[in-house]
Amino acid sequence: MATNTVNTSNTAGAGASVSASATGLTTMIAMIIRELRANIKPLLVWSLTIILFNIAGMMKFEGIAAGDTEAIRQLTEAFPKVALAVMGISGLDMSTFAGYYAVLEFYVGIMAAVYAVALARNAVLREMVDGTYEFLFVRPVSRSRILTAKFVAALIDAIVFAAVNLVSSLACLPMLGDGSAGAEHGLDDGVAVIWRFSLWLFVMMLVFGAIGACASLASSVPSRGAAVGNGSVIVAYGAGVVYDMFADHDASVVARILSPFRYVTPDEVINGHVPVPFAVLAALIVIAGFTATYIIFNKRDLVSR
Repeated sequence: MATNTVNTSNTAGAGASVSASATGLTTMIAMIIRELRANIKPLLVWSLTIILFNIAGMMKFEGIAAGDTEAIRQLTEAFPKVALAVMGISGLDMSTFAGYYAVLEFYVGIMAAVYAVALARNAVLREMVDGTYEFLFVRPVSRSRILTAKFVAALIDAIVFAAVNLVSSLACLPMLGDGSAGAEHGLDDGVAVIWRFSLWLFVMMLVFGAIGACASLASSVPSRGAAVGNGSVIVAYGAGVVYDMFADHDASVVARILSPFRYVTPDEVINGHVPVPFAVLAALIVIAGFTATYIIFNKRDLVSR
């Protein structure tokens, strides 16, 4: 009789544990869906912007490819070094597809960084800004799982953003032609170049997302944290410009450290080369940023505004 009682208790305990796990998983899925719905409008706007930007950019290169490539090189070289750095053209041959696409992705990268900061900020501060943290308190899951669900939704949006850029770029590639003209302008490697820059873009979103999440939650005032996150994009852009201005890049390594946009330079992306030290630095920023975010989120008074 005693044995039967123990077995019954163990079975009931196991059943309750399984039920709790299932409930927690269901709750996390529901939260992911809720976050995705909340983010759908900005994602659609950004996606449409990227599609139109890529179409317009590719059409512009079609005109460049049909013109005098040597004249284009001379025109580019006539610009001051500062102007080239500000426009993201420094060291790139605009008469080739790889060089031209690198400039396009420079601007797409800035947009992606801004969007990544916004995704991270909304993930950690949405309920605080709206004053609806009661929604989180009634959930039968831990704070860590709540934040994980929010980050999963943000990651899905980031993947969609990068995928839209990839697919729209690949879809525009055929309009540039093929054959000898295509080979002259480097279109033979166009698909590989687009894939490499799409991967670079996604990594940049992870880096700025980690910075944005940590900065937004670490500040006692939500708006101040958001400003710090957006400020990191401006600092990274400015540091990237400074890095591009110097012919001796070894002398401007500090500027490169401050600019995730230049952890892998355009030439390195085009050639498929990733500098190990800066790859490690990017990984450390992502790990440290998200780890700090979890620690702060678990300890913070969520109802304070």
